[in-house]
Amino acid sequence: MSLLSKLLGGKKPSLTDLVDLIQGKEQSVAPASQRPAARPEPAYTVNVPQGEETPIGRSWGERMPNEPNQYNFPGSYLQYFEDIFNRDFAAYRVIRSENPRSDRTTIYSFYDFDKLVLVVEIMSRRADLQQLRRDCRRNGTPYLRFYHDYEGWWNARSYVVRRIRAALEG
Repeated sequence: MSLLSKLLGGKKPSLTDLVDLIQGKEQSVAPASQRPAARPEPAYTVNVPQGEETPIGRSWGERMPNEPNQYNFPGSYLQYFEDIFNRDFAAYRVIRSENPRSDRTTIYSFYDFDKLVLVVEIMSRRADLQQLRRDCRRNGTPYLRFYHDYEGWWNARSYVVRRIRAALEG
């Protein structure tokens, strides 16, 4: 008896039987006398990341917090921040610009009517830029920086919103 006929319960295989077998449609089971004794299945282990779970409202920790953050957002990190700006700060006009000194940073300027009220810089940890921060300090414009590629920094939504609100109110 061939292997295929064993798989098909002893009947001679046809082309249709082979197609059904490959597609998983054939559900025939060999008679109990032909089946080997069941071996115990190994216990499956779930690989749970070690370390303390990051509390809600805090943006850094060993494990991803159980809240929206840039890593579980269905888009890029810039889309994540722009979603927050559009939803939580819709009263402000937000303008995106690129930093002429580096392609590793994106600048968002928040305006209340025509007045600049906040500058948010989203940048790589590999970018070492200070000029915009110094200019904002000198002009009295609130400035925030968020790193998008720092391991363990999740940029949780509540954290980002809280920091931006505090900067706008302060």
